[in-house]
Amino acid sequence: MKQSRYYFLIAIIIVILIATGCKDDVSTTSSRRISRTGMPTMVSRNVQTLLSDSGRTRYRITTKTWLAYEEQEHPHWVFPDGLIAEELISTTPDFKVKMSMKCDSAHYDRNSRMLNLVGNVTIHDNTGGEITCDSAYYDEEKSLWSLNSMVVITNANGGKIETNQMYWDRKTNKYYSESFIRIQSQGKVLEGHGYESNDRLTDYRVRRVQAMVPAGDARFPSM
Repeated sequence: MKQSRYYFLIAIIIVILIATGCKDDVSTTSSRRISRTGMPTMVSRNVQTLLSDSGRTRYRITTKTWLAYEEQEHPHWVFPDGLIAEELISTTPDFKVKMSMKCDSAHYDRNSRMLNLVGNVTIHDNTGGEITCDSAYYDEEKSLWSLNSMVVITNANGGKIETNQMYWDRKTNKYYSESFIRIQSQGKVLEGHGYESNDRLTDYRVRRVQAMVPAGDARFPSM
């Protein structure tokens, strides 16, 4: 009788251990699954590399930290410590730079091909112009820039535009905006709404002009 009770107790202990072991396995697996979706699939430090598109070398990127999230529903890249990206003229053997951009941090969505630049954004093109702003979006499919907050565009001749939002269509080589805009060119300042120009800022029009004064007039300070 005692022996039967002994075997019965052993059987109960084994059942408890098996049940506990199974519970631990489920918990661990669940935990690992959550970690995988939240963690980057690639972490690279101090990167300078060339990127290709459709068999052509298109970009050179330089960054301190590159986080790639390839296994998520929306695969994306994050550059939390800043990014310098250069668009290259791939037909030249020395990869001359067509356009360059830098910022404090960046995010690139691989499905939508949308690049978001944040903080101290600076863009240079091969016309000698410069763009600075607080943030910018680039739609790679449409070749369209959306420049936002404290936008300053300067051309090679020193002409300057200040506004809080500007679109730059690289397919048509045009800038346009519906926001308030301040233009300084050829010793004059022009202010108004509804702007459109070529990419060199040399041929432009303002649909609703509000003021035109000599540059340096204290009544019309810079934005």
